[in-house]
Amino acid sequence: MAPDPSQELVEPESWQLLEFLATRVRMVKKEAGFLTDLGDGLVMLDDDDVPNDWVGSATSIYVDRISGSSSSRAQSSSDVGVVVEFAVPRHSDERHPHRLVHRARKDLVRVLKVDERHFPLGITKFEVLESQLAEVTDDTGHTSVVAQITARAGLTETFQPLTTP
Repeated sequence: MAPDPSQELVEPESWQLLEFLATRVRMVKKEAGFLTDLGDGLVMLDDDDVPNDWVGSATSIYVDRISGSSSSRAQSSSDVGVVVEFAVPRHSDERHPHRLVHRARKDLVRVLKVDERHFPLGITKFEVLESQLAEVTDDTGHTSVVAQITARAGLTETFQPLTTP
């Protein structure tokens, strides 16, 4: 049987979590009382979010692991590791990149402190675990100053059981 085109595609709960976090990061603006304007910059969830000629700072949000904790035929619970990373290329026009990264780390930790009742359905908990500051060099030799926040989310996914003919 062909899928019904009138039914809207619902993204997996893990992707909905990333989209929710991106919405939170876009709230980070000086006019809202934050130290930076990260929300006006590039916030990426996927490689296609980055313009080919992009050379500035950016915030990346991704899942680094999903480990199952329990499941049944129609539902699965997992712990999800999430990373929110803000990077400033050392060769960019940004003045004081180290100070900016310190400010960005504080803003990101603040904006990620969310009442769990505001998360999308299927996200059962969320906690910031750790933050760190570092200088990293990519494969091409470009150096960036980075603030990285790691968090853990509880995820409950529901499935429509398949029937066997």
